[in-house]
Formats: sequence, structure tokens, C-alpha cells
Amino acid sequence: KESFDDEPKRQKVCYETKRELPSWVKEQRPHWGESVCVPEWDDDESLDDGNCIGGYEKCGDGEMDGYRSKNGWKGTDLCHSRKSPVRISHYGVQYKDGGVGTTLTGVVHYTNSAESHAGFCHGGSMTSVMDDIIGWTAFLVTGACVPWSGFTAQVNVSLKRPIAVGSYLKVVGRISKWEGRKVTIQSELVVGNEKDGAGAVHCTAEGLVILKKDVGIDATSR
Repeated sequence: KESFDDEPKRQKVCYETKRELPSWVKEQRPHWGESVCVPEWDDDESLDDGNCIGGYEKCGDGEMDGYRSKNGWKGTDLCHSRKSPVRISHYGVQYKDGGVGTTLTGVVHYTNSAESHAGFCHGGSMTSVMDDIIGWTAFLVTGACVPWSGFTAQVNVSLKRPIAVGSYLKVVGRISKWEGRKVTIQSELVVGNEKDGAGAVHCTAEGLVILKKDVGIDATSR
């Protein structure tokens, strides 16, 4: 009689928990603006004051995964966890009066777990990054970060160049329009390292976010 105990032991999947950020990230991050993070995002490799938005406190060692379960989430963050196949980190914001022109910048690490074609990342992993920065850029429209204050309604993505596994790229989102509860964002995923052709575009997107009813008051109606 077969039993599960007779099956060969499965090898545990080990996630990358330590990494060395490229020098261009450390050089450019101070110019991206005020830190935008929630616990678990960047606590393992702080590049700035490490302050989190929304009144959250930094997590201590071993607490990053526990933060989510204690606050109602069921798993790890798709794009910001140390376990993410594609990890976005070190977001920085530069605000503009009236919301339009506010810019969010971050670094994206495409790990081996994001692979599709041999040596290259899945196109869906590029789209996920566009969705994430479009949402978080919209959360900044009032001049302060209000996490999860809206919902992505539309993301139109154009994939320009394939991404090699192991790549570190720069992602940028800018608010181009704000009308009532509707926020329009333009975003791009680009090479950040000058020697690799800084500014070369891998992906662009335009997104629409619908803010919650108690948030969506644009500058012209205040």
C-alpha cells in the first residue's frame, strides 16, 4: 500500500535573503527623494533613514514576515518581499504641488526565479512591476503617501527589450493627470547603470488608478 511517507523527500526551496546592491543604486538613491516603504520592504538593507510611511515602525530581525500575518495579509508581498522573484525596493518620492508631476523611483531586481525563455525574464514579471509602481505612485497624489488608497483599473504595457535574469533596473512612475478619483500615471523600466547604457528602456506603461471615495479630491476642487 502506497503512502505519502514512501515518497522521496522533497528538497526545500531556498530563497535569496542576502544580496549586494550595485554601486549605481547606492549612488543614485539619495537623489530619488523621500523614502517610501512599509515594514518588510527594505529592512534588510537600509540605504537611508529607514523610516516607514503611514506610522509603521521598522521590523526587527526575523519580524518581517510576521508583520504581514499580524496585520491581515495571507502571504508575502508579490513584488517587495525578500522572497519575490522580482523584488522592488528603495522607493523614493519627489512630490509636486497639486499632485501632477509627482515622481516615484525605485530599483528592481530580476532574480533567477523570474526566468521564462532561457536566461531571460517572463514578460509578466515586467507587467507586475508596472502595476506596482503605478499603484504606489497614485497613493502619493495628495502630497502624502496613503497606502492602498486606490485600485489599479487599467495598465497598458509596451515591452521594449528582454531582461536578463539577475538584472538590476530602475523603475520610474510619474503622475500625468488627476481628475477627481482618477489618477493617470506614466511609468518606465530602464537601465540604471551608465556603463550598461543608462536610460535604455525595457518597458513603458500608462496606468489608471481609481482612488477610494474619501481620497479622490483633486487640486482644482479643493
